[in-house]
Amino acid sequence: MCKLRNLQLLDLSSNLIEGDVPSCLANMSSLKILDLSRNQFEGDLSFLSNISQIEVVDVSHNLFQGLIPLSIFANLSKLSHLDLSYNHMLEVDTESPTWYPSFQIQHLLLAGCNLNRRSNHLIPSFLFSQYSLQTIDLSNNFLDGSFPTWMLHNVSSMLRLRSNSFVGEFPHASQNKSLTLRELDISCNLLEGPLPTTINVFLPKLYAFNASSNQFAGTLPPSLGEMQNLEHLDLSNNRFSGVIPNGLTKNSPFWYLNLSNNSLGGELLPKDCKMTELKWLLLHHNHFVGNIPSCLSNSLSLFLLDVRHNNLSGIISDEKIAFAELGALLLGVNRFGGSIPQQLCRKQKLHLLDLSNNNFSGSIPSCLSNNLSWRKKFEENSWVPIDFTTKGNSYSYQGIPLTLMTGIDLSSNQLTDAIPIQLGELLELLSLNLSHNLLTGHFPASFQNLTTLDSLDLSHNKLTGHIPPEIGQMKSLGTFNVACNDLSGRIPFGYHLSTFSDSSYVGNPKLCGEPLSKECSEDYSHDNEDDEKEESHTEEDALSEKDTLIQILASARRPRRTGEDAYYDDVMSPRKIRPFDDDKGPLVAVKPDPRVDSQATVYIANFHAAQISESERQIFQQSAGKPS
Repeated sequence: MCKLRNLQLLDLSSNLIEGDVPSCLANMSSLKILDLSRNQFEGDLSFLSNISQIEVVDVSHNLFQGLIPLSIFANLSKLSHLDLSYNHMLEVDTESPTWYPSFQIQHLLLAGCNLNRRSNHLIPSFLFSQYSLQTIDLSNNFLDGSFPTWMLHNVSSMLRLRSNSFVGEFPHASQNKSLTLRELDISCNLLEGPLPTTINVFLPKLYAFNASSNQFAGTLPPSLGEMQNLEHLDLSNNRFSGVIPNGLTKNSPFWYLNLSNNSLGGELLPKDCKMTELKWLLLHHNHFVGNIPSCLSNSLSLFLLDVRHNNLSGIISDEKIAFAELGALLLGVNRFGGSIPQQLCRKQKLHLLDLSNNNFSGSIPSCLSNNLSWRKKFEENSWVPIDFTTKGNSYSYQGIPLTLMTGIDLSSNQLTDAIPIQLGELLELLSLNLSHNLLTGHFPASFQNLTTLDSLDLSHNKLTGHIPPEIGQMKSLGTFNVACNDLSGRIPFGYHLSTFSDSSYVGNPKLCGEPLSKECSEDYSHDNEDDEKEESHTEEDALSEKDTLIQILASARRPRRTGEDAYYDDVMSPRKIRPFDDDKGPLVAVKPDPRVDSQATVYIANFHAAQISESERQIFQQSAGKPS
């Protein structure tokens, strides 16, 4: 390969290639573009200084280490793009030895490079003499000092300074000069004070602004809503107070709005809010009151609604959550009441449901088993930033595929009646928390079907009967808690149940066996048999109505149809249609937006989505005279 002296472009990216980069690449004298990113390359990069025609160098996301003085690139007069970001233990120094670049660079990405560790963590001084800067990423480098206002003027498109230690206030407009910057990320620094009220004049072309995790305070500038291009706004984890101003949410182009972890209060949103493009709304950990505003119904494509840890109250009517694209509904730690809305059963894209620590009452809707997002794993490569916490476990979904984000938390409410056995059909559940309610009846044996379940908490209810022995064979369980119920019999011996601590079982005087100190007598085994028979009859009765319906439909059954293929580019995910159900339900995928961080963009792929349950399939085949 090194003998290809006329080769101008070499792209070996994303191949997991290991070993040293061959130094003979320096012999490729015509090479203009070299992309070795996202491999496992090691070795010396000094050979790059000899490729005189090189314009683009990308060696990011490899295993390069050691000290690299940027002066090795000084004589590459045509260099316009350099990316050394996120290598193993790479250290980049731009200050020593003294050097003068012969190039005018346009794109410089040095994120996570231990930049100028030996030079007091300075911002590269050579940038002062660069006049064609379009993209600068110096994130994750421990840089400190005052906020570099001059970079706002010198960089024309994207500036990322996140995860450093810059201090001071955000600059105000000077001489009414408008800047051309389109993306600005200053998150995770030590900046303070208010945001300028004229930020729309200062930075009129911004479409992505991330100032999260600083110490900004004061009220939110209404002028943010006047920025006609601003689609992504993240001001979370600051000290903002007051209410959300009308100007921020009226005819705003936001598709991502994150104001969580502040001290905001008043109504959740102004009554005349209108954000028709909104897909992500995160307002958790504030002091909002009232209910979900009706004006939010204008956001037809809303995918995530996170209002946890506020003082919201009232009934969640079906109209409040009539979002066709809803994938995550997080209402935990508020004062909502009434019954769980039946509308949730029609949310074919819902993956995360958190209604915990509220005042919901009544029974758990058995129709939640209609939700295909919890029943069959999707194949879309979807990425989202969400934290989902259940009793005993906290799941952080920063950069985790949407297909793995499946959880239900209904804990700490006033829910009654039996746990629907149909929940055992939600085959892709990762976490299920029904603790601290008033649930009665038996432990559903159907839960043995939840083979991906990592966390199951049924504690502090009024469950009776035994723990089904099949539950002991669930290899995936990492957290299990049935404490403080009225369960009886022997704890099933299996892969995990006997390895959990006794705190998972305390408060059940009739339980015995390891890990409890109470030993079992022969009477307990007989009790288990009686309980198992009783539960079997209960589940048969629960299926009787379905059996009758399917028997009737079997006689007039149409040929099974195959659902339309769902696809986006080369991603295919065929689904099957219920033989007795013509309803169509679209599914969701999250598309990385090349203009903004890939973790915060949503696109829609519509297709038919319905699936017959395993229990229905067996009954249907039996009614048609076919073996199951």
